[in-house]
Amino acid sequence: MAEGGRKVVIGVDESSFAEEAFNFYAENFLKEDDVIILVHTPERYNFVDANLGTQVDRPHVHRELLEEIKQKVETLEDKYSKKMEDCGIRHGKFVKKHGDAGEAIIAVAEKEKANLIVTGCRGMGLLRRTFLGSVSDYVMHHAHCPVLVCRK
Repeated sequence: MAEGGRKVVIGVDESSFAEEAFNFYAENFLKEDDVIILVHTPERYNFVDANLGTQVDRPHVHRELLEEIKQKVETLEDKYSKKMEDCGIRHGKFVKKHGDAGEAIIAVAEKEKANLIVTGCRGMGLLRRTFLGSVSDYVMHHAHCPVLVCRK
């Protein structure tokens, strides 16, 4: 990837919130020489639950879940590669990380020395956000650079 102008990290997943954040950035802030780094953390499955609460090992269930995750990530990467191409983004990449989405976005932003982070916002209420956490809240409080949070 050629080193262009600003490095922009955008958190993406399968939600409409992530897509709207990408679109808002592309329509309002994108510069021709921006370098876009899309960060995705695949959905995590609890493989104990996948065994339906039994102690019997069911490797075929694990394989099916892992294949499903792999397929979803490939589909998402293809979708955003096309979106970048359609927007005229010449310098971009898709990064898959494991673990917590907020931590992954921050880690990539720090590693890439990002100038801006863009994330969507699900608009959870205070109680739900307190118990479940919020990726955008985490990113805002831990980022080393400006953060653009796009509300629906």
